[in-house]
Amino acid sequence: MTFLAAAVPGPTAVVAGLRMQPRMPSLSITALALLPATGMLVLFYSLAIHTHRSLGGWPTTIGTHGFPPSLVTHSNLAFGYFAVVLMLNLVAWPTVTALCVFIRRWRIGIYYLGVYALSFVAAFGAMLLAPSPFLYWWWD
Repeated sequence: MTFLAAAVPGPTAVVAGLRMQPRMPSLSITALALLPATGMLVLFYSLAIHTHRSLGGWPTTIGTHGFPPSLVTHSNLAFGYFAVVLMLNLVAWPTVTALCVFIRRWRIGIYYLGVYALSFVAAFGAMLLAPSPFLYWWWD
């Protein structure tokens, strides 16, 4: 759902933001906009590696029953991060984007919000490349 919600507004915001800016976008702020999606991807794949190494293969059951404590902590951290990011993407991102559209001084932020949205689309696509047994466990 988040993927579809960002797939159209993300590129639109990037293009509109570039057209509104009198100068080139800041590299440091662009990197900051990429950070949450990068963190999500790192947590996801580090959990996949941790899961495979700790269990000697992919999970065969749904849930964390029988997982070592460190793996349970890692999965809780990843799930918590994903929940917070999902809420930000569904509530805060559209609100801030609307504010940037309507408040002239904030319009420079539209580009960065577009980069933020596109980074999540790319991260979600990269997550789909994970092994299917892990994805099956992750989504359930």
